[in-house]
Amino acid sequence: MTYHRNQPRGLAHRTKLRALVLPRLRPGAMVPSGPELSRLLGIHQSEAYRHMRRVLAEAGIVTETRGAGRGRRVFVVSIPSMEVAA
Repeated sequence: MTYHRNQPRGLAHRTKLRALVLPRLRPGAMVPSGPELSRLLGIHQSEAYRHMRRVLAEAGIVTETRGAGRGRRVFVVSIPSMEVAA
């Protein structure tokens, strides 16, 4: 199996995430889980979450993981555009 970066499908998924998920994120907010993103994009949850992590990295959003095991969740720590505005 090979991985091909920047295929049109992946670009479309990341564009959809930028439009639907990023505007709702605030510091302290929980990042949507893999299954939630999977339903939103209609793809496997591991692929959906990989796209979400890439969108967060490209936007410069800092996250942290809290909890352990099944209770593990990812939270937004800081958003660069909000730091500039403050």
